[in-house]
Amino acid sequence: MRRTVIRTIFGAVLGTVLTAVAACGAGAQTTSLPGGDGPLVLGQPLTLVLGAPPAGTDCTAQATAMNAQGLVLVANGQAIPGARASFACSARGELVGTASTSIAGSGDEAAQRRAAWQAAFNGFFSLAGAKTLPVAFGPATGGIATMPRMVSIQGASERDLGLAAIWFALVASLFLFAFFRHFGRTDTITPVAGVPMPAGYRAPYSLARFQLLWWSGIVTSSYVGILTVTGSMDTVTTGTMALMGIVGGTSVLAAFQDRRPSDDDDRRRQHAAAYQAAAAATPPDRAAMAASLDEIYPPSQGLLPDLLSDAAGYNIHRLQLLAWTMVLGITFLYEVTRTLGMPELSANLLALTGISNGTYFGFKMQEQQVATPTGPVA
Repeated sequence: MRRTVIRTIFGAVLGTVLTAVAACGAGAQTTSLPGGDGPLVLGQPLTLVLGAPPAGTDCTAQATAMNAQGLVLVANGQAIPGARASFACSARGELVGTASTSIAGSGDEAAQRRAAWQAAFNGFFSLAGAKTLPVAFGPATGGIATMPRMVSIQGASERDLGLAAIWFALVASLFLFAFFRHFGRTDTITPVAGVPMPAGYRAPYSLARFQLLWWSGIVTSSYVGILTVTGSMDTVTTGTMALMGIVGGTSVLAAFQDRRPSDDDDRRRQHAAAYQAAAAATPPDRAAMAASLDEIYPPSQGLLPDLLSDAAGYNIHRLQLLAWTMVLGITFLYEVTRTLGMPELSANLLALTGISNGTYFGFKMQEQQVATPTGPVA
């Protein structure tokens, strides 16, 4: 079961990587940049030929005057912070303006540049495909000072997207391996004196640990992918940090609850007494021994049964936490690929996540992990 799940998830990740690389190749075929062989990729300098100056106007003097104005690049009506334009004259006497389209870097200005480009793309920051936008130069406060030109612009290069997809897949695979191999199961149960632990025993998967590793993998993989494309190290939003705090707090409380003395300890001792009585019988009652052993050391029933159930069966509070975690995680990844940045989660989303985790923990305090013995106890 575990190997099947791992293969299924790895296949999905590999398919995503191949799709991204294929999309990169498709986007590279778009050609509508004047004088170029393809779309302009963000990070490359953008040069616009503004035409010859009016009759009787010296080109060099006009370029000097425009340089003094401190104009910036304006894409689709959005002034790009920090994209200072530089004007000069070509050999043909035409005025030429050049500005940076870089989205790399850390700090507030770099974040503002990325946000401006996202707005210029009308909320869809096309990475693999190109989008034709009206581009001009204008004041940093808004407006345009030159005639707009239609330019085909692409969010990221094929090389950067390919590297980002590879790094994302590697980091995500590392967290998947960690979950299924070492860190996804509940803490090892303390052996009971006189009752041997089954050979090759594997504890059930933990929902709190799944959530912690799920979000850790998503945030870390997204961070590495964004860093590969933009070169920015400051892309973790306040909402993302708050989300990780909620998830980490739930994991700590769940681990604390699992270690607290509870009625499950008494039931384990009762099952241990039943096991010892069945073992001392002549002949030993193997069926009773096996049944008691499964209660003393509850084995894993598979990924979903472990995450969604306790000794009493499937639980609605576990289902709601798992469903919300999956939905919000997929939405988070969609926003990362759409905007090339981690989303700033709203207060309502964080509150809903906190309510979901709080509901889960409140019911977890009342869960019964060890079934009550039904037969006589020696």
